[in-house]
Amino acid sequence: MRTPSRLRLLAVTVGLAAAAVIAAPATSSAQDAPRAGLFLCQSSLLKLSSQSWTQANPPLNPCADDFRALDRQDISVSIFRLQTSLIDVRTDQTPDVLTASPPAANDLAFASARVASIRLTGTSIGTIEFGAVHADATTTCVPGDGGLVPTFASRSTIATLRINGTPVLNLTGPVNIPLSFGTLRLNQTETTSTGLVRRGAVWDTPLFDVILAEAKVSVSGNPCRA
Repeated sequence: MRTPSRLRLLAVTVGLAAAAVIAAPATSSAQDAPRAGLFLCQSSLLKLSSQSWTQANPPLNPCADDFRALDRQDISVSIFRLQTSLIDVRTDQTPDVLTASPPAANDLAFASARVASIRLTGTSIGTIEFGAVHADATTTCVPGDGGLVPTFASRSTIATLRINGTPVLNLTGPVNIPLSFGTLRLNQTETTSTGLVRRGAVWDTPLFDVILAEAKVSVSGNPCRA
């Protein structure tokens, strides 16, 4: 039979053991090991100089899941007007929180811009009508020298294009079309050692660039390694 003093001693011992369990330091996890870099991502419907309209993940750095959708948007800027329908711009990162898991193959950052129709009008160019413009860009962790490394890929498509009523049939790959003012550049890609930008179309002029459907991804450091 246990005496009251022995019961008190047992209670104290159990209490100390519980306290020791509660106070025990947490074991290390993936959250304790930051990665050696970050993904960056962003997508936009329209860009003109330093201005942007309908943009996913405006900060760019770091990449984050974001989404914007509009049925229609009508934009008037000085010498041109842009009318668009069914806009969808989005960015995505896998995993959502980089430090939530160790680096793995197929970790990625993604950016996409889709527009069902675009009508660009101006006194210097007349009317340019696009059907279904899409641009996307991705950076993905893949096995490489010394471990995982980021690789980059992109694509863009334009379903139809009419310039002042005349259809343009060659819409595959990079295409440059002279206009009365400037040049219309289709499926444009800019690549650097740390990222890339894919654009559905660019109205390139000596005074300004009008960028339509842009997707951008890049890295800072190497997010594919710890």
